[in-house]
Amino acid sequence: MANILVIESGEGRPLSEVEFTEEAKLQSYLEEHPSLIPIEDIDENAAPLLCIGREVGVPSGSIDLLFIGKDGVLTVVETKLAKNPEARRTVIGQIIEYTSYIYDWTADDIYRAADEYFSKSDKAPANYRGHTLDEVMEKFSGGDFSADEIKKDVEQNLRSGKIRLLIAVDKLVEPLRATVTFLNENSNFDIYLLQVRNFEESEARKVLIPTLFGYTKPQPGKGEMRVPSTEQNFFEDVKQKCDGETQELIKKLYEFTKEKAVKIGWGTGAARRSFIFHGVKPGLSIFTLFSNGSMWVNVGWAETWEKMLGKEKKYALLNFFMTKLGQILQTNVPKTNTPMFTPHIKSLAERDKMEQFEEAILSLCQKVEISEYEVESPA
Repeated sequence: MANILVIESGEGRPLSEVEFTEEAKLQSYLEEHPSLIPIEDIDENAAPLLCIGREVGVPSGSIDLLFIGKDGVLTVVETKLAKNPEARRTVIGQIIEYTSYIYDWTADDIYRAADEYFSKSDKAPANYRGHTLDEVMEKFSGGDFSADEIKKDVEQNLRSGKIRLLIAVDKLVEPLRATVTFLNENSNFDIYLLQVRNFEESEARKVLIPTLFGYTKPQPGKGEMRVPSTEQNFFEDVKQKCDGETQELIKKLYEFTKEKAVKIGWGTGAARRSFIFHGVKPGLSIFTLFSNGSMWVNVGWAETWEKMLGKEKKYALLNFFMTKLGQILQTNVPKTNTPMFTPHIKSLAERDKMEQFEEAILSLCQKVEISEYEVESPA
């Protein structure tokens, strides 16, 4: 275990690193001390964070921690210890899935969750307990506060998809760090990895060292402003970035999505526009198509399947789908608990491949619906 050295009055004494034995302890540190999240590393103008929820319920589980700044930007936090197998890849799908439900919330939903937290949680600061979010924000903001403006900012940020995703761990897991960095550079949302190391001298004296990973500062000349995608600006961007063949393929897959998806989601990327195919029910994304023709095939809702269907059916459905993709694209497609695959739409350009891809999507949706019905139906 690593040590740090404390020098006091010329005397040095080492502090030994102490492992977290349970995720709840890491959650509590972040809940009680939001300054552990180095938000200024992400954005030097970012507002300090206020915890407004712990174990916030969503249809597929609960969000470990939910924070807000006086700028109305939400930060969703999922904690995992390195010894937990989910700290590898499953947590990526988990936090994306949970956040997808937040995207459909309104400012009133956020305020209700926060008011419930301040009325019930004994972890909330004593001077905040029993107060509404407006009352807490007025204290938290030090008088620089407008209830109407903050609520309007919350609503606007929700509609534009401006939400931060943060995975907090006790030890750095390299595959997770690499995946987070890749997603942050290539996807439509901000996702970060926070390592919190715990050093203790005594029960009363502890040193916590946070380190943020996955964040890459924008290159000179490139703006940070994220733009909500729409059908219009998506296809305007397609025309600028793609050749004629790719444009036709994108149009075809978009028409299929309009006809067959239960919901079309829209990204908020700074560099490209995108839309998301939601199948079976809103929040259950299957693929994202970007305006440069690249795709992100992501069945990021495997945890929901497991709760809904059990492990055996979940794995059977995932393996069915990824095997189908491998056959269609004539390549090896990874089979993991939370599959992610990034082909280009031109890989579907050959005769019948687009139709086969669409059929695989519909077949997956149908199998999920049938399996869910079987589980929910009385014996």
